[in-house]
Parts: sequence; C-alpha cells; structure tokens
Amino acid sequence: MWEKFVDFMKEYDLSRVMEVIRSIGWHAVLTNPIFIGLTLGFLGFTIYKKRLKLLVITLSLIAFVFLVQMVTPQGGEYVPKEKIFMFIGGGIGLAILNVYLFFFHD
Repeated sequence: MWEKFVDFMKEYDLSRVMEVIRSIGWHAVLTNPIFIGLTLGFLGFTIYKKRLKLLVITLSLIAFVFLVQMVTPQGGEYVPKEKIFMFIGGGIGLAILNVYLFFFHD
C-alpha cells in the first residue's frame, strides 16, 4: 500500500495537482445535469438525516478548492503577498468555522 502512495505522489506532485485544480471548468461542472442531480441528492440526504456536520465539511472543502484556485498563479509565477494573506485569512476562517461548528455548537 505504501508503494502505491509513493507512486501516486511521484506522478502527481503539488504543481500537477494545482494545475488540475486551476484547469477545472466550473461552468461546465455546475451546468452538468449529473452534477446537479448528485448535489440535490446529497443535500436532501444530509438535511433529511440531519447530518449537517457532513454538509459543513463538504462545503468547507469546496470553499477551500475555490480559495486555492483563486490564489495560486499560473505555472511557477510569483505569488503576491496580498494573495498569500487572502489564502491565510481564508484558511484560518474556514478552520475557525469548522472547529466552532464541530466542537462548540450543539
């Protein structure tokens, strides 16, 4: 199992993963009927079963992907410090929200 993980890490280094995230066509994804159906089914399931923590963590992961996509520059360019501060602030905000909802909120 460790060898599979190492092979995955060799094939998909961080720059490759970031390039895949940047190349996502969000309009095509959001207008796909299969995606809409799965999203509505997931929302219905989480609300019906009162699994709101699952919904929060899923939305936080989606927000983090949007944050990464917005902040990272195209292939090896310089990252301005404003974007670094935006990434740090957004990450801290998501972390605080999740910690509050998972540990302090009833």
